Amino acid sequence: MHLAMTPWLNGLTTALSIGLFLIGLGCLLTQRNVIKQVIGIKIILQGVTLALLQAGHLSGDLRFSQAMVISALIVEAVVIAVALSLIVNIFRHYPSGDVDDLRRLWG
Repeated sequence: MHLAMTPWLNGLTTALSIGLFLIGLGCLLTQRNVIKQVIGIKIILQGVTLALLQAGHLSGDLRFSQAMVISALIVEAVVIAVALSLIVNIFRHYPSGDVDDLRRLWG
């Protein structure tokens, strides 16, 4: 079943994906805690995923955009798994989780 999207719904979806990207970027740039920065990255990736689906809908090629989204979700899962393993190691050495404390690791 194919749902026809009205122009205002297209604009709303585009604005939502841009909004998610900007909220995640703001979270990534303003937060000093590592966990909050990873949450910001996750929000950015969700905005990109929504933008991929919206672009596929607008171009009329949903199958390609869905394949891109599945690939993006796999990459996203790997990135989050690596980030969480790094967070565990960060909290072992620096219990505060502050990014500024990590500058002491430079040689």
